[in-house]
Amino acid sequence: MAASEPVLGVGVIGLGGASLAMIPKFVRNPNFRIAAAADIDAEIMERFHNDFPDAEPYDDAARLCASRNVELVYIATPNRFHSEHAAMALESKKHVLIEKPMTIDIAGAERMIATAKRNGVLLGVNVKHSFEPRVLRLREMARSGELGRLRMINSWRFVDWLYRPRTAEELTPQFGGGILWRQGAHHFDYIRTIAGGKVRSLRGVVDVWDPKRRVPGCYSAYLDFEDGTVASAVCNGYDHFDSREFVHGKFSLDSTKHARARRELRAAPDADWEARAAREERYGGERASGNEPAQPSLGWIMGGPLVASFDRGDVRMTPGGLTVYGDDELYEIKLGVKGKDGRDGRINTFYDAIVRGRPLPADGAWGLATLEVILAIEESGSTRKEVFLRHQIATIE
Repeated sequence: MAASEPVLGVGVIGLGGASLAMIPKFVRNPNFRIAAAADIDAEIMERFHNDFPDAEPYDDAARLCASRNVELVYIATPNRFHSEHAAMALESKKHVLIEKPMTIDIAGAERMIATAKRNGVLLGVNVKHSFEPRVLRLREMARSGELGRLRMINSWRFVDWLYRPRTAEELTPQFGGGILWRQGAHHFDYIRTIAGGKVRSLRGVVDVWDPKRRVPGCYSAYLDFEDGTVASAVCNGYDHFDSREFVHGKFSLDSTKHARARRELRAAPDADWEARAAREERYGGERASGNEPAQPSLGWIMGGPLVASFDRGDVRMTPGGLTVYGDDELYEIKLGVKGKDGRDGRINTFYDAIVRGRPLPADGAWGLATLEVILAIEESGSTRKEVFLRHQIATIE
């Protein structure tokens, strides 16, 4: 950062799991400072204020948005409140970084984009895994043609998502709950990033296999891009198989850890246990990972195998970077800087756009395009038909 460049004050709306992952990155980055936070839970706000006594504490999002000490508002509230909170911030002429998915319908996303444009501020979506070095290197391979044309992407994830403590919001379908909305927004965003962004059509399905959990716990989709690239994505959150077994060479098959999330939920002492446990995964809670996630967030990006196929080779994501299986040779591309991951890339590109006038990757229009993919998968699953997309844009290089 040049001496004359500003340090941006960040206001955080919503102190849940998403903000737990992002706040330490803002703290460690010299271009930002935590200026304020807002949450309706007084105890959680007290925990935050103990950690950040100089930051302004609010129980009302509108008051935070009015603060003169805040230039960038990071919104990490439940999906159904994204449009409301973004409007508050954008109308207050604050730049906005909003959690994925940006909202739960196309009309809301379009209003958000128009509000940002009218007020002359930037709107970006926090699809942090799309800024991970493996994803960006694969995109560079596709763009440069070093292995020929990108032809196909295949990605699998088998996880325990549905049985970890979930909030009522996450288990309510009409509120943008379920694994497609909560996890698919990341999954399809980085597939779009690698493939160039413009999905022509798709066929997909989401399903509820456990009616007690009420929301879809799995999805599968086939994407056909405008340039002929195709992609398949599978995610199963029912806590049986763990797809890390396909990714991590030293992954241990431990029967005591198998289906641990299911077993913990089944052993809950009362009906309110899940809500209490989910709350304790929020800021400063007993189940929270803490405020110092020094390790890069590879748990998500490396939660299952991803293989990209080019004319002259297949490329697989690995814990150390990428493995290239070429026509004549097999080699590794080491990637990453210790302590850095996609979160750093996301906030650094936002700073570059605000202060240095550079193009903003994963802006509102990009977020709308990923939202359209999520909605189209739901539609395809319901109609059992191919769905053609209309709001797709190209990856910003």
